[in-house]
This record gives sequence, structure tokens and C-alpha cells, in this order.
Amino acid sequence: MNCREAQEIILASFDGDILQGERNDLDKHLSACAACSDFATSQTRLDLLLREQIIAPKLSVSFKAAVRATVAAPRSIMLPAWLPDVAYGAGAVAGLALSAVLLPFAVPTVITIGTSVAIAAYLLQTFLRTALQQSIE
Repeated sequence: MNCREAQEIILASFDGDILQGERNDLDKHLSACAACSDFATSQTRLDLLLREQIIAPKLSVSFKAAVRATVAAPRSIMLPAWLPDVAYGAGAVAGLALSAVLLPFAVPTVITIGTSVAIAAYLLQTFLRTALQQSIE
């Protein structure tokens, strides 16, 4: 066991998350390593000091039941991932139809230019959404 592993196990021991085999290996390491032994001592002192100074809030009797009810509550329905694409397409079609009727240009010209702009905007939207999702992950 190296010092880094020993220090991780020391810190995990305050939560009670170490196995007996890890405890034995840690005890061996601490008996041979003064630096880790000092680390364990200082962390134990710090843990005791924090336990004395930080007082846990009093929870109401119904708190546990409220947490369980919240966890057990039905999940909200997720909308399908394709829904924004359909909404965009419907908006583009509505915009093209309105433009074809209202603009003083020939209908085929309006539809051709409008379709080109709608496709370009959709591709840009898709690219930006993908880039944003990757930057978040």
C-alpha cells in the first residue's frame, strides 16, 4: 500500500466505508510510515473538532416520510427528443405558407428561397444543439 492509497482509506474510514482487510493493510502501513500516521492523527483531530462544532439540524418526525413520498412520486413525463424538430418544421411550413400569400413575389420563388433558409436554419440549430450538449457532458 502506498501513501496515497493509505490516505484515501483513512478519509473513507470516517464514514465507516472500509473493509477489515483494508483496515489491516492500513494498520501495517501506519506502523511503518510516520507521514501517514501524522495524517491519520490530524484527520482524526479535525473530525472530532468538526463533530463538536457542527450541530446537525433537528428534523421533523415527518421528514423521512416526506422524502420517501417525494422519491416515490410519479416522474414527470419526458417529451420525446424529436418534438423540437417537429415544432421547428411546423413553424417553417407555416412561415412559408404565410410568406407565399403575403409577399409580392412569385409563389415558387418564395417557396424555394424560404425552403433554403429553413433548411439552413435547421442545420444551424442542429449543429448548435449538438455542440451545446457535448459541452455540457
